[in-house]
Amino acid sequence: MSEIGRRQFLKIGGALAGAAIVPRAAAAQEWASDYDDAYAVLYDATRCIGCRSCARACRAANDLKPDRGEINGVGFDMPHELSHQNLMALQLYRDENPPHDEKPRWSYIKRNCMHCNLPACASACPVAALKKTDGGPVVYFEDRCIGCRYCMLACPYNVPKYEWLDRSPRVRKCNLNGACVRACPVAALVDGNRGDLIRDAHQRIDRHPARYVSHVYGEYEGGGTSYLILSAIPLEKMGFPALPATASGHYAEPILRTVPGWVAGLALFLGALHQLRRGERPAAGTGEGAVVRPEGNQSEAAINTSTHSSATGVENKP
Repeated sequence: MSEIGRRQFLKIGGALAGAAIVPRAAAAQEWASDYDDAYAVLYDATRCIGCRSCARACRAANDLKPDRGEINGVGFDMPHELSHQNLMALQLYRDENPPHDEKPRWSYIKRNCMHCNLPACASACPVAALKKTDGGPVVYFEDRCIGCRYCMLACPYNVPKYEWLDRSPRVRKCNLNGACVRACPVAALVDGNRGDLIRDAHQRIDRHPARYVSHVYGEYEGGGTSYLILSAIPLEKMGFPALPATASGHYAEPILRTVPGWVAGLALFLGALHQLRRGERPAAGTGEGAVVRPEGNQSEAAINTSTHSSATGVENKP
């Protein structure tokens, strides 16, 4: 084993010293409470036709391998569940117990990171590898990640996935780059400012009360999200949690309270050593922790201040 140089030793020592202040820093972190001017996406499940154009665009934007499936001998890219290769999944739900003796109803539902305003994953992370940006997305910084996977335990939506078989594993999730929105041929996905999208969603409900559940999922759940959903079937029936209108970050507190300080220190030491041993990952696209742009990777400050020129607005009416 080669000797660890002085600079490397200082890096590891700094990580160990940081372990002593991680819980205090995490507890003291201030979260913005109003993201109405931030970028968001509205998914209208009543418009979705299940074409999976969004899934193909997501794969292309994030350089992901297809998730092959087969129907009647014909192969399809069919991401049914979230995974390290499926940053979004389009599922088909059939309501077998409709109200008022109505016929069974069905609905497509698009699952991906909800980009919570107060994300539990970021609250649980001891090294700030996940962060809610002022621009809207919850982004992941793989160079900070130590592989503890507390984010996976904390997320109430079961979104973050891990590259278990990769030599240099990462946590993977949607980065809200808007590729799926631009690919949708029926405007089931629209993007824009969160406040505008919420107002548009309520207008749709008012115009067509029989078409929608009278609720915009993500407006208040867990402190609100930047991925909003309209549906004809209650989202709780389709497996989404019925969260109170409070910060979801408090779900991470029991995890952090049960972690002894020496465990955090050991995790940081091993994580730092792993980063030093594995070296730099070859550049591929824009990575996980940035909004996709032609110019490639952006700094954290650039992510916070960037605007989404791809917004389609909310002019499309049912």
